Amino acid sequence: MNSYASVLDTAATTMKQTCTSALAPTEIALASATVDRSAHLIVHGLAENTDGNDTSRLKELFEHLDEAPVLSEVSRLGRRSDDRARPVRVVLRSRETARTILGKSAQLKDSDSFQSVFISPDRTVEERTERRDLVARLKEKRGQEPEKIFRIRRGSVVEISE
Repeated sequence: MNSYASVLDTAATTMKQTCTSALAPTEIALASATVDRSAHLIVHGLAENTDGNDTSRLKELFEHLDEAPVLSEVSRLGRRSDDRARPVRVVLRSRETARTILGKSAQLKDSDSFQSVFISPDRTVEERTERRDLVARLKEKRGQEPEKIFRIRRGSVVEISE
């Protein structure tokens, strides 16, 4: 017959092993990789409201792009800061709507009220790292050959001929 303390000790050890394996970094990475982000957008540069309701401001933004998507979820990412606005994650109902909005997002630079707002796809940590490296290569190429036009296309830096 086991003592009560030994039973608790065994249960605690089992619980610790279970929690450790469940929270292992590889398990967390696999869990985040399985999320379908194709209908998610990240909106950068959208000023934060004091009431915390970003939906109305996002609707204005999408109206400017002549879109009226159904927003499933809207949330700010990161910690609140006084010097910059946190990005907003927007979950839409369809990936087609997200692609349409991404295609029209270049129109925002011509707007007076949304000139400093960018829209990007929701990327994983690995995708963000790859993108950061691509942008660095793009800047390097533009610095080396300023008379040529370079763009990022399908995961590589290419020269555009006009």
